[in-house]
Parts: sequence; structure tokens; C-alpha cells
Amino acid sequence: MDIEEISQILYKEKNQTLKTIPADFYLEAEKYVRELEKEIGKINNPRSPESKMLNDEHERALSDLETIFMKRIGKVITRATIQSNADKPISKDIEKLLPAEKLLYDLVLQGIEAAKTELLGPILYPDSGKTAVWPCIWASRQDPASGHPKEKTGEDRTATTGRKKAGTESGKNNINEEYVVVRILKNLPTFTGADGRNYTVSAEDVVVLPQLNATGLIKRNAAKLIAAGEEGSGERNFAKN
Repeated sequence: MDIEEISQILYKEKNQTLKTIPADFYLEAEKYVRELEKEIGKINNPRSPESKMLNDEHERALSDLETIFMKRIGKVITRATIQSNADKPISKDIEKLLPAEKLLYDLVLQGIEAAKTELLGPILYPDSGKTAVWPCIWASRQDPASGHPKEKTGEDRTATTGRKKAGTESGKNNINEEYVVVRILKNLPTFTGADGRNYTVSAEDVVVLPQLNATGLIKRNAAKLIAAGEEGSGERNFAKN
């Protein structure tokens, strides 16, 4: 990658159309910026024309990359806002998003729906009893090779199955440290958990949920924590792949 490639991407992003960019664009940009910094560090005379040229290129690259990022994020948020008022997908642009951008799109869409439920719900649908479920933000594990979030493996999903692995200490630790058992106190709309999975639960269900989601529901009096050993045979799983 070089400054010209970054400039070309920036030029294409100047209009409101969402463009497809290489999946490794930011990873390659990082390598390019680090190489520039190494070259600048090798020059003994920071006032030399070569040093000035490299510093100017470094500053321009950082500025252009930030502009590209902000323009794409703006388009992501705009499309999520428009989609929130539509009954079906309205744009194929979503296919052009990078994994992190798609994650942001989903979070914005879920956040808008939660805000609408909490603020407009009592006015427009006073008897619905619907509770706002806010999306949880979590840190994605990065794949060193690509710089993008790793796909969850079967091992990563162990705790989300709602069943403890018999005789497997690591499985038990995952449940204790990252997941908790709760009793649902009211009917809830399907929501996306901190583990990236969708959960459909109803009042009186006893379920295993990511700790972040469970804490949020408990604070809203939508769930009650079940102490270890109390869940009995009623423990169930409501996560959809």
C-alpha cells in the first residue's frame, strides 16, 4: 500500500455511495504507516528534505485514513437509521461493510429499536408491556493474520449451549465467569447477547445468559439471578445460531 492507494479510496468515499474496500485495507494501512515511521526514524537529520517529505506523507496518510473511517461510519449510521423504519432490508450496501462496520450497523439498529421501545413505546403502545433490551458491546477476539474478528469455533460456543460439560473444568469455568443462570420475569423480544447469539426468552424461563446481558435484565427487573444449584432440571437454552 502507498499514499496514492489511500487517496483513491478517499476519493471514492467522498459521495454518499458506500463502496467496497479490500477486506485487509486497514491492516495494510497499518503496515504502511509503521514502515513510514521506521524510515523516518532512520534519518539522522530531522530537518532534511527527505525527513520532511516522509513526515508530510505520514501526516497525510493518517489524516486520509481518519477521513475514510469517519465517512464510512457516517454511511453505516445513516443506513441503520433508515433501515429502522423499514419492514424489510432496503439496501444491498450492507454486503459492502467490513466485519467491524457490520457489527456497528447491527448495534446501531438494535440501539434505535431499544430507544424507540423505551421512549415511544409507553406513548404509542401503553399496554404492550414490551421492555427495551439494549445491545451489549463486547471486545472481539482478533485474528492476528487478518486483523479481523475471529469466527467463533465450537469450543468458543460451549458456554452458550446452556449445558455444562460434565467432567470438563474449563467448561465449568466459562459458565461461572462469563455466563449466569437467571429466571426471566417477563416476556422479552428476541435480543442479541454479548456472545453474538440471538436469545428468545419468555416469563418464567430459566436460562443461561452472558453475564453482561443478565446484569442488564436484572437491573431492569426483567430477570432474577438463580444461585448455583437452584436451577434444577428447568434450565433451558434459548439461543438461536
